[in-house]
Amino acid sequence: MGKWDCAIIGGGAAGMSAALQLARARKRVVIFDDDTNRNRVTQESHGFLTRDGITPAQFREEARQDLGKYPTVTFVAAEVTGIKKQTTMADFQVQTNDSSYLADKVLLATGIRESFPAIPSIASFYGRSIFSCPYCDGYERREEPLILFAEAEAGILHMGKLLLNWTGDLVIASNGNILGEETFSLFEKHGVRVEQAKITKLIGENGMLREVVFENGKRIKRSGGFVVPQFIRKDSLAADMGCTFDEEGKLITEASGQTSVPHVYAAGEYVNQAPSSLILAAAEGAKVAASMNLHFVESRFS
Repeated sequence: MGKWDCAIIGGGAAGMSAALQLARARKRVVIFDDDTNRNRVTQESHGFLTRDGITPAQFREEARQDLGKYPTVTFVAAEVTGIKKQTTMADFQVQTNDSSYLADKVLLATGIRESFPAIPSIASFYGRSIFSCPYCDGYERREEPLILFAEAEAGILHMGKLLLNWTGDLVIASNGNILGEETFSLFEKHGVRVEQAKITKLIGENGMLREVVFENGKRIKRSGGFVVPQFIRKDSLAADMGCTFDEEGKLITEASGQTSVPHVYAAGEYVNQAPSSLILAAAEGAKVAASMNLHFVESRFS
């Protein structure tokens, strides 16, 4: 059983950025990662200055190379199955299937996962021609004939308006959900076709969308699209440890990133249970790590 200053659960942008800051502060850090990062299905990542267009695999590899320069950082390729507060000391016991690790502080940064609308085979197109973030992938689809898959009216209003920034040829598919007349008329006024029939089939090859088939027999040719999924935390570690959430399911944290459980912090998409860009997740990880280190420093004088 090893002993660490900080255990970081999740090796994405937030987790590895935090690890870099802590390593440079000469802290002993162990990072747990099970290689199920949400963006692994995409071909490129965008919007990160100096890294625009980098593949997710290359981003992770370069981040690991950066961290490899610091002898106080250790990677563990495993899923964390539980975290327990030690009863006789201030440490946390981090458990995997094979081993246990002790750490003074814990950073939760495992992120979220998508839950897609009930549309046949939509997951097989996700990351290739169907996406969830227009800021990440909209520019590459500019002026293409696109379709928005969304079932909740709030999501349709938000994403439908947003996508007109990248294309003037947009179809909205609510997959059997009937929209309010005001919403329907709003989009038709702006030249957006709204299809409310249930979707029965997506047609395409190698993840590239070509046509959408509806229950009423309509077929619409599209070269790509966007989807509004539900986002869910990848694990229940925060809840299992007794961390507090608000009524919307957001993890309540202080400005420092510390949760309601002392010495347990959170960063990235895990906090708000909502998607973020690489650059924002990395920035948040660095910010929280600085707060964690400041607590270590202050504790020496208390």
